[in-house]
Amino acid sequence: MPEITGTTRVYYMMAHPIAHVTTPELFNPMCAERGVDAVMIPMHVTPEDLAQAFETFRRTQNLDGIVISVPLKQMFLELCDDAGERAVQLGAANCVRRHGDGRMVCDNFDGAGFMAGLAKSDIDVKGKRILLAGSGGAGSALGFSLAKAGAEQITFSDRDEARAQALCGRVRAAYPDTNLAAQAAPSSPAGHDMAINATDSGLHEGDVLPLKAHELDAGTTVCDIIMKPRDTELLKVAKDRGCALHHGINMLNGQMELFWDFFGLPR
Repeated sequence: MPEITGTTRVYYMMAHPIAHVTTPELFNPMCAERGVDAVMIPMHVTPEDLAQAFETFRRTQNLDGIVISVPLKQMFLELCDDAGERAVQLGAANCVRRHGDGRMVCDNFDGAGFMAGLAKSDIDVKGKRILLAGSGGAGSALGFSLAKAGAEQITFSDRDEARAQALCGRVRAAYPDTNLAAQAAPSSPAGHDMAINATDSGLHEGDVLPLKAHELDAGTTVCDIIMKPRDTELLKVAKDRGCALHHGINMLNGQMELFWDFFGLPR
């Protein structure tokens, strides 16, 4: 851990709840290893308090950036002064840079981080049939990125069927010149090469599984974006059914250098 002094620049990791976040555990060692006088601390802010708290963040002179988790991503996009193309497309932000004049600029690296994590694990989605459970901020990011990377078929599944239908339509419209087969359907992973949990199901003991895990085919690659616990109930069932596992920490690892560069920190 870096020494914290009066010159230390501050970054926040923000979520509701907050106990599951892992980003400070990766960011702070990076600062120490690279000799950067900065620290990231977790901040627990509720959606009801965010708008008021945001004005305090804007005026905090030694605050340089914020990483955002559920359920605050959509709200941050609305509150920021400017946004990158990805955040606008997705309707959600997961990273904010505070400029010296208090201007707040956001972007979204969920999709890019997920794809980087897959690549590091030598997992290629091109030509694959994928079930994507969850159509919120993270699910949207993954849906667009999977389509861009050449997935053959994406089945969008969500407890809110209308939300799954809407995301399916947006992704199809974004890639009209591809052979992507996109559909909104119930959460059966049967017949898919990959099944992805992009919901918050699995954060708490007793959560309902985000997809019909008993229908998983042996050999299917099962990905979960939940980082704590590392082995979610979905991944435990998937392992028992002979599936390949891809843990949530891979998505965050894939985003860390993207966050670093977005904040303008020295290499």
